[in-house]
Amino acid sequence: MTVSTNTTMPSLPTSLGIASVTLGLSELLAPHGVARLAGVVPTERSRRAIRFLGARECGHGAAILLGSPRWVWTRVAGDVLDVALLAKALCSPGADRRRGAMAMSALAVIGAADVWAARQQLR
Repeated sequence: MTVSTNTTMPSLPTSLGIASVTLGLSELLAPHGVARLAGVVPTERSRRAIRFLGARECGHGAAILLGSPRWVWTRVAGDVLDVALLAKALCSPGADRRRGAMAMSALAVIGAADVWAARQQLR
């Protein structure tokens, strides 16, 4: 007996768009928790920055999901900003550099997926 499945996997850009919205919402709704998870000291300034990044991330997701997969390039630009801001935040007294290193590693993997997906849109 052969079982036929007729399910389709979402494209990588669509998956990245969904991930953007999900991450963005978590940054908007729980900036304190996101800061602690990334090793950043959760000050009012860092929470405000994380909320801004969450709004930006939701914008990336909406652009990809409602517009064109080519908008994945906006995620690549956002990755550069994220790495720079995290690196700066981890220089603060009280930052948890071990958690920060794990967050930076996750950003590197996400950034690589974003670049790969964006390059695929050029073909």
